[in-house]
Amino acid sequence: MIRNDAEILTQKVVAILEQERVSRCITKLQISKETGLSRTAYTLIVDNKNSPTLRTLFMIAGALQTDLKEVIAKAEKETKTLK
Repeated sequence: MIRNDAEILTQKVVAILEQERVSRCITKLQISKETGLSRTAYTLIVDNKNSPTLRTLFMIAGALQTDLKEVIAKAEKETKTLK
């Protein structure tokens, strides 16, 4: 996977996690408390201004009680349909 593909996939994973957060009416403050990230750091990730580490994605998924592997699989599927 080339770097650009990895960035696109990461952005899609973040977008799916953010959709989950919003659909569950969970605030950014709640996510930051659960993960230890600052609200600002979380917002920068969601706004694609900072790229999260895999560890950070696991923490966010955990705070949402979502399986990151499933999110990644969904993101890969959606990304492939865009090509």
